[in-house]
Amino acid sequence: MKSKIACIHFDLDSVLYVPADFLETALQMSLNAMIQAGLKADQKTALSRLLKIRSLDSNAKDHFNQLCFHFNNTYDPMIIAAGVEKYWDCKISLMTSAPETNPILNFLYSKYPLTIITNGPPIKQAGKIIRLSLNHFFSRYDDKMNRRKHYFYASDESEKRKPYPYLWLQAQKDMGFDFSQAIMVGDRYLQDIFGAKRLGMTTVKVNQGGHADEALDEAFEAYQLLLARHPFFSKEHSPEHVRSLMIPDYTISHLKELEGVVDAIETS
Repeated sequence: MKSKIACIHFDLDSVLYVPADFLETALQMSLNAMIQAGLKADQKTALSRLLKIRSLDSNAKDHFNQLCFHFNNTYDPMIIAAGVEKYWDCKISLMTSAPETNPILNFLYSKYPLTIITNGPPIKQAGKIIRLSLNHFFSRYDDKMNRRKHYFYASDESEKRKPYPYLWLQAQKDMGFDFSQAIMVGDRYLQDIFGAKRLGMTTVKVNQGGHADEALDEAFEAYQLLLARHPFFSKEHSPEHVRSLMIPDYTISHLKELEGVVDAIETS
C-alpha cells in the first residue's frame, strides 16, 4: 500500500529539545561571569534586564552587548565576551534533546523523509541540530548529485519566517511532495499550525516547552500585530478563517505520541 505521508516537517525549539531545561542555568552563569568582569549590576537586576531584552527577540545576537551598555554605558568587549563564552560553555555542556526525540526520529527516518522548518538565524539553528547530534535524521544521500542533501530550512528574515510560506516552499521544491501528504509538527498556533494548515498540511501541536500553555487568543493577537506590518495573509483569509486554521489536527503532550498519530493517518 502506498504511504499517505510523503514527508514530516519538524519545528526545532521546544519540539526536538526544550530550551527552558538549560537556559536559566546558562544565563545565570553568564551573568556571574560578566559581573566578575566588571558589569555594574547585581545578578537579580541583571537577569531581569536580560530577560526583558530577550523577550523582544530571543534569537538576536547582541543580548549581552545591550546588557553591558545598559549598565555600564559602554560596549566593553571583555565584559561581553565573559558572558558570551560562559553562555556557550554552559549551553554545550547542558543542551540535550527531549527524552523522546531520538527514538521517534529513528523510527520515522526509516520510513519518511524528515525536515527541519525553523525560525531563526540559519547558522545558529543548524548549530543546535549539530550539537544535539540529530543532523543525520534530516539528510539523505543523493545519488544523482553524489552528495548528501540536508533538509534543513531556517530564516530570520521577516517575510521568510513562519508562518510565511517561504521555508515550506523551499522544502517542497527540493523534495517534490504535495502539501496534502505532508505533516507539520510544531509548538506554536500561529507560526506552525496556521502557517502549515493554510498550505494544506496535516498539523500536530506539541504542548511542551515555553509555549505549552499558549492560548488561541494570544496567537490571534500575535497575528494581528503581524498583519499590521504586512497584509500578506488578509488577502486570502478572513479573521474567522485565520482562527480556524490555528486549530491543529492533532495535539500531543510528548513526541512519543507522534508514532500513534502517524499510524492513525496511515490507516485512516
